[in-house]
Amino acid sequence: MAKSRYTVPALEKGIAIIEMLANSEKPLGITDIYTLSGVPKSSIFMILTTLESLQYVEKIDGDKYRPTMRIYNLGMIILSKLGIREAAHPIMEEIAKELRFTVHLAMLEQGKAVYIEKVKSPGFVQFSTEVGQSWLLYNSAVGKVLAAYMPEDQLDKVLMSTEFTSFTPNTMTSKEQLKQFLQSVREQGYAVEDEEGELGIRCIGVPIYNHTGNVVAALSITALRNDLPVHKFGEIGMLIRDKANRISERLGYRRAAE
Repeated sequence: MAKSRYTVPALEKGIAIIEMLANSEKPLGITDIYTLSGVPKSSIFMILTTLESLQYVEKIDGDKYRPTMRIYNLGMIILSKLGIREAAHPIMEEIAKELRFTVHLAMLEQGKAVYIEKVKSPGFVQFSTEVGQSWLLYNSAVGKVLAAYMPEDQLDKVLMSTEFTSFTPNTMTSKEQLKQFLQSVREQGYAVEDEEGELGIRCIGVPIYNHTGNVVAALSITALRNDLPVHKFGEIGMLIRDKANRISERLGYRRAAE
């Protein structure tokens, strides 16, 4: 992408210095920043002086600088205004357009997965799902994802009151079977629902994390069996997992370095 001619170089340098300080494990001095960035020391001095007067950085140990909590507080204000649906919807539309599958977003509510957003497939086939519809944890992709990342005691409490009903020949019928499957969800990073809620329908779900690293929602695609063959599970699972990571990042989540 071409760089706009309407940029402010001093602002670009200032933001670069803030990011440098934020990513550094220790406070940095003017010489440190010069070595890392190549920005003239006189410019670095003026930028740091301005940032210090605005309380975005503070000077310690005489000549070292570090960012203040003012930046964190601004981030928290932004996060408080950004809902999961707002963060997810553009990427859900992107998935629907790219894969031509219906996309759902769900959250945990009273021991069930509840759809809070839906983007229809642009194709001919449409599903009669709707926002507000709930699904059991053991026979839906979104339910399995949410169950996989629940605290063990919370999951056990939900499963104690769960009656495992067989909706199709593929439906899981025991707590032990589900728990074994949930381990694979955590290892792979996605969950498959293979005609377990309704014959002819397959879904793949992935987790969405918030800024604290907790799973707060599940994203899934829904497709006809013939449109989502078994040999595509891994490829599609990885693709929507990457898309979901972008939603998580919009919510403030930062993945650990691999």
